[in-house]
Amino acid sequence: MLIAEFTLSTPVLRDALAAAPEVTADLERTIEGDTTRIEFFARGDDLTRFEDALGNDESVEDVRVLGEGPDFRFYRATLAPETTQRTASHVFADTGARPVSASGDHTGWDFRVQFPDREALAAYRDSCRKRNVSFTLHALYERADPRAEADEYGLAGDHGTV
Repeated sequence: MLIAEFTLSTPVLRDALAAAPEVTADLERTIEGDTTRIEFFARGDDLTRFEDALGNDESVEDVRVLGEGPDFRFYRATLAPETTQRTASHVFADTGARPVSASGDHTGWDFRVQFPDREALAAYRDSCRKRNVSFTLHALYERADPRAEADEYGLAGDHGTV
């Protein structure tokens, strides 16, 4: 099992995040179907500017606020068809990868993803390149079979190697 930490220059929310550089978007989930929808939290000091920019962000359509608090808003948005074509989220399922976290700001999107092996990671990277999405790998952690070292409670003393 591999855990990869990388940055993508995906177009998702690019304009809205650029308009409000103090806002961060944390992806909660992606819903694949006839269209691709995302649910995400927006956090930061200028949520009003971010929300205003969402209306002009061509990467998303049908944006809805699902909840809000004093320092966040929770949204659901449908990715525009052109944006869906530039994302590689479907490759996660195709390669057996599992996203752990994704956070975006005006500089790009940082991902942490579990891949079953190096070949799956390479397939994901290649898919990004084919879509003209830059992929910058920052860290790669490899771990032996975690169940092999588990004690009677399913816990392992060693949590992995770098």
